[in-house]
Amino acid sequence: MRNPWSRSPASPSRPATLLLISVVLSLAIQFPAPVTLPWLQRAGIPVVTSGPVQVGTSFSPRHATYLGLDWKESYRRLEGMHFKVIRLSAYWDQVDQEGYDQLDWLLSESVGSGQPVVLSVGMKGLGWPEFYIPPQLQPRTPDGGDVGQDPVLRAAAVDFVSATAGRYRDNPAIVAWQVENEPLNPAGPHRWFIGRDLLAAEVAALRQVDDRRPAIINAFGHFNMLFDRASNRSGFDLRSLLGFESDTAEAHSLGVLGKGDILGLDVYTEIGYNFLGQEGVSHAGSDWASKAGHWRGIALEQGKQAWITEAQAEPWEASMNSYGDPRSTAAEDIHSRFASIRAEGFGTILLWGAEYWLWRADNGDSSWLDAVTGILAENSSASSLLPSS
Repeated sequence: MRNPWSRSPASPSRPATLLLISVVLSLAIQFPAPVTLPWLQRAGIPVVTSGPVQVGTSFSPRHATYLGLDWKESYRRLEGMHFKVIRLSAYWDQVDQEGYDQLDWLLSESVGSGQPVVLSVGMKGLGWPEFYIPPQLQPRTPDGGDVGQDPVLRAAAVDFVSATAGRYRDNPAIVAWQVENEPLNPAGPHRWFIGRDLLAAEVAALRQVDDRRPAIINAFGHFNMLFDRASNRSGFDLRSLLGFESDTAEAHSLGVLGKGDILGLDVYTEIGYNFLGQEGVSHAGSDWASKAGHWRGIALEQGKQAWITEAQAEPWEASMNSYGDPRSTAAEDIHSRFASIRAEGFGTILLWGAEYWLWRADNGDSSWLDAVTGILAENSSASSLLPSS
């Protein structure tokens, strides 16, 4: 993704030194891909390699506006594409200043069109700068720290989750709640993360309001070994390097989720970077998809679900200079990336980049929108996420 709104490698969303080391070395190092599908089959875990997929996307009025789009018209265009789910975010700072009017419109519109929605709640929302904390609640947490340790912010965040869930719990378009966005991964200008204790408190608060819908906790998925270490709360962690997974964002997320809840994985394969003034592109290890399938298998063993909550379908550039003429990825890569994830058994895949597709189409390049439209057509018979009436 990329610009001031979405994730930006040009923005300090990861520890800078470790990230620079990882992206440079990852250009030269290849990691063998473990064979995931046979392992899942031997374990008795169902693997879906054919059949329609529930294809979804995410939408931010902020990013649409940034790109010069009318956010209401943009949302209606996406509704007309018949995604099985669209993920929205309750931006806390905006709600604090302006109220819920924009989100009220989006969810009312979704009810009218029959558009299923996942609503993300909490202090961390979709896109840069990641944390959307009201000005009066800004913590004094040091860079790289756990913002959940601030008692005032902690209490206010739990209240915001409860209030937002309470406002929309009777909205029939909502099929699931996402609690925070990549909470356990450091991100944003200060590389903060949300610790497991606060995350569990927010999930508990949500359950008090609505225990019918599943909760989603998502994590930034495996990219390559060195980049993973840079995006980990503990940096270069020896236990993780040796293959121990108990302290990963995925493992902690599953530990907070209950039966029937959803582990979300955000997967990207091409990330632009800037190193000593030179721009380049870092590529995911060859095991990026099988690693996602590995976590799907673990989730299923625990009686939980696994979705791809973000699959790269937009460039992630080193700077905005090449956003309209990307170097990191191309529209034709969307199909192969989608196929790799589908082969790992994922039945629900949300493609990231909706605002970008519309913007490019409006500026004479429909290839991104055409690629997504083709995937939707191929999977149009997938079941609805809305409960049967």
